[in-house]
Amino acid sequence: MTERINRRSMIRSTAVAGAAGVGGLALGGPAQAAAAPSLVQADGTPVLTPQQFGAVGDGVADDTAAIQAAINAARSQLNKIVVIPPGQYKVTSTLVVGDHEYETPGQHLNRFVLRGYGMFGEEASKLIFDHDGVGLRWEASLGGIHGVAFDAPVKTATNVGIHVARTANTDDTDVTIVECSFLRFQRAIESVGRGFLFSKNKVAVCTTGISISWPTEGVQGSGVHVLPYGLRKWLITDNHFHSNFDAIVFTGAPDGNFRGAVISNNLLDIGRRLFKGSLTNSTISGNVVENGTGNAIVQIDAGGHNLTITGNVLGGFDTTPGAWDPPRYAIHFTSGVSAKNVTISANTFNWIDGSGIQFDQAADKVSITGNSFDHWNLSRSSIHGVVRTNADATRFAVLGNAISANPNPAGAPIRIAGTLAESTVVGNAFETDALVAAGTIGADSFVETEPGRFTKLQLAAAKNGAARVVSTASVVVANDNYGSYLVEGAATVGGGPGVKGGVEVVAVNASGAAATNLLCATNSSNDVVAFQASVAGLIPPTDNARDLGSATANIRTVYTRATRLHPHTVSTLPAAADSPGALIHVRDGHDGKPCLAMSDGTAWRRVPLGNPIG
Repeated sequence: MTERINRRSMIRSTAVAGAAGVGGLALGGPAQAAAAPSLVQADGTPVLTPQQFGAVGDGVADDTAAIQAAINAARSQLNKIVVIPPGQYKVTSTLVVGDHEYETPGQHLNRFVLRGYGMFGEEASKLIFDHDGVGLRWEASLGGIHGVAFDAPVKTATNVGIHVARTANTDDTDVTIVECSFLRFQRAIESVGRGFLFSKNKVAVCTTGISISWPTEGVQGSGVHVLPYGLRKWLITDNHFHSNFDAIVFTGAPDGNFRGAVISNNLLDIGRRLFKGSLTNSTISGNVVENGTGNAIVQIDAGGHNLTITGNVLGGFDTTPGAWDPPRYAIHFTSGVSAKNVTISANTFNWIDGSGIQFDQAADKVSITGNSFDHWNLSRSSIHGVVRTNADATRFAVLGNAISANPNPAGAPIRIAGTLAESTVVGNAFETDALVAAGTIGADSFVETEPGRFTKLQLAAAKNGAARVVSTASVVVANDNYGSYLVEGAATVGGGPGVKGGVEVVAVNASGAAATNLLCATNSSNDVVAFQASVAGLIPPTDNARDLGSATANIRTVYTRATRLHPHTVSTLPAAADSPGALIHVRDGHDGKPCLAMSDGTAWRRVPLGNPIG
């Protein structure tokens, strides 16, 4: 209902309002005015100003009664609009925009608008609350506050800029606050109920910027109006929070019922904490927090389901020590949360005292992709990581993150206290020897342990592990330039760490012919021998000490084009006792001529050769 009033008409109305206000004073002041003079614009929209009721707007005179009178007068109008002309208005008690819908039924619902001339940092229309407690109590639903500056000379233990709350149908508020500013409040805005749009505002030097909660009584709806779905519709975008302890706090709702929140594009310089409380089915995106401090910049205390946290810059400050100590975590799912269906992507985490992302409880179906972690674990703790879970991590996808060095070199960046199950950790760039430290890495998980590329793959068990390596390098004969698939052991006992076997493809000539080497470690040392298969045949290791088949693992049938026996001489015959059943060729075994010989276990028995064929 606010689009029918524009800046030009406001200026015109204000000029008339000023004249009307002066006339009112000449007749004895606003206390004697029975009704407000109605200003009607060209489009028929009535507009009221505090000046019509005697407001001065010089920051010295007490304008409380005049502003309240303008608000009260607007309640009976079809379009309930009160314009605050440029000036400074001293207020000494709480202003109240009443709940017109229930106090005076049938009077055009509640769509009340309080509009000033401010824009973000501009404070043309300023209300100075020279008292402790609530500055403006907003009881009307579907209302809007535009361009008004709320200022307290001193922050107290209890002062509040705007308190949004109803006494009937208490859940249904839907307030809009745009292009306003708030300075020196314990809580800039305290809103109780469903529906909140807060955009292009400045909140400075407040303990809490926005506090949102659910009413404890007076909820009159059903179905989607009650918990759990009642707590929905939160748009908090494009705001500047300066030197607040907490920018946004959702509090009081059971079981994480706050849902449907969009918290985006907010700037916190000297920001401390962006969000704390209950959250589910929501997104936190595009926010920038510098000089954060405390426990966590984003702290999820309940809910934690179906969340997207993306494109944020979250951290402390790039000086030592900065304005204050850096935060312990960038994102923290606390002990009341079992996170599920969470996406954390494309964020920059920096200057964190402990872990970048912390899960106190088990978490399931979590995607952590494309983030940058820099200057983390500034405390040099042995327990912190860029991602840390104090219990099981199931169906985690940790992909493509850039991770700077841990100030504690002994610590792995990803730390799972329980079991890492059904998960993939691949494509991350990191600077430590190990990437994952877990109580157990399940056989159904896949972890890449070399930074940045597919050079080494780690599986807890042999399950469908495979790699394809394509080389475009120039051919160098006898070099391993086509690729390989190797199995490496990490055990410190037995044969010790090293390659245990695998396959490598090598070049054998300059024309591009290749051979495949079948690799295996020996049983007496950790040496690796190779059997080479190529177009030339199967070539055994260079020491030629391996058999094809053995006494206990015989080859039963061999189909071959020809068999070529090694030529022995009588003087070089092997021991017959060691070769029962062996057939050999003896070059000079029959009167100095060739023959075959077979061992019966005691001696070599001559097998004379017959006549030549053909």
